[in-house]
Amino acid sequence: MEQITPEQVKSAVQAFLTARYERETEKERNQLENAKAAEDWVKISRLETLLLEAKTKYSLTVWMKNAAERMAKQLQFGTHISKGVHPDAKGDNVNYRTDRTLPAGFVGSQSIDSVLLDANGNAAALPLAALFDVNLGKSNIKLRTLIIQDSPLLDGVFADDATLSARYQALFKTALVSELAEPTTHERNKQLLFPTATGDYHVIVPLYPSVLTHELYQRIIKLRFSDENKAARDNRFKKNVEQKAYISIPNIAITKLGGTKPQNVSQLMNKQGGRNYLLPSLPPHFAQQSVLSIGAKTDSIFSRNLTVLCQKPLQALFKIVETDYNNVHIRDARKAILDDILRHLCTAAREIQTARTAGWTIDIALNYAEKLWLDPYRTELEDQAQFKRLREEGGWRDEIAKRFADWLNSVLKHRFKEIKQDFADPEHNEWRREIEEMIKESQLLGKAVFQ
Repeated sequence: MEQITPEQVKSAVQAFLTARYERETEKERNQLENAKAAEDWVKISRLETLLLEAKTKYSLTVWMKNAAERMAKQLQFGTHISKGVHPDAKGDNVNYRTDRTLPAGFVGSQSIDSVLLDANGNAAALPLAALFDVNLGKSNIKLRTLIIQDSPLLDGVFADDATLSARYQALFKTALVSELAEPTTHERNKQLLFPTATGDYHVIVPLYPSVLTHELYQRIIKLRFSDENKAARDNRFKKNVEQKAYISIPNIAITKLGGTKPQNVSQLMNKQGGRNYLLPSLPPHFAQQSVLSIGAKTDSIFSRNLTVLCQKPLQALFKIVETDYNNVHIRDARKAILDDILRHLCTAAREIQTARTAGWTIDIALNYAEKLWLDPYRTELEDQAQFKRLREEGGWRDEIAKRFADWLNSVLKHRFKEIKQDFADPEHNEWRREIEEMIKESQLLGKAVFQ
């Protein structure tokens, strides 16, 4: 293990304060450079005063005093937090550490070897939690680990005066250890009551295991979006490159905590943007793969594959076309057949939407309107703002309706070559009206396939 020196610790703390200063004053420092170039002495004087005040604020003496005497009292640390259960809960957090192991087949906080610690409270005090997370050297040792261990490496780190530094360290340790003589709960916490034989109750107050869920979140992110996994996935469609196995985790659900302000829940929740992954806890379902298989060079799902998928209702439609009758019963039968074709299409589309991972259409040749339709979760990716905007505008639905009508007309023209001229605009408009009605109906009913 790497040997940490007192100088490294002091240097890391000072680097943290410098980074905070530079982040807060980036705008003013840029303005100062421009003011100097323009020789605007009034503005230069004002900005230099502001920067001097900020430099004083982030000096070791001032910042550590504020952190120890104010911030440390405004934060609660723990591995299990109350606000994960309800953002308004004001119950205590718990720092749960144990050497006990779980039976095989069970997963819990005991299953991970993590030194993470979550924090919540006054959002303005969260920079102190960031200080505790500072890495020391290449061994990934956290500053908080040394604080909890009362390491001699911290002598004189938090203040030039050794006695004052030791006092600050003690206040930091008190905040981190979170020893609760009398834990408190809150009306927003949940409670489970178990009666005892004596007429009393055991009260269990579940807390949110934010360190465990953060570990799960990070592992899933690494599995799905690592450079190695992305390269292996991309290489599926390339020739003369090494093919490697890649990881796909379908049917992941996301629950968001904290709304637009996940920092109000906790520090780790803020790092996740409030997103928490839920893996499917379902028995495996073995079914034949959809006929609508889509490869890298597939430019549309309105192809022969869809014709095969809709073979039975299409055969029924062919029989209707072949008859010379055109009465109310024939028209009703034709409408029922069209509804059946559309059900096949929507079922296959929904299967594609839910089975594929977000962004699966990015590097394939699929028609863009169909990408907008079939890849709804791509809007959640950080670099897909334009895709999200176009999908929300909804113009792709009209294009899908047109492409469906084009496909059905082409199928009928191919089947009835001798009368293909009969399948013109009136028929095209009828097929289009049918799918447009289905789209509107599905939106009114809240069905996801056309949302």
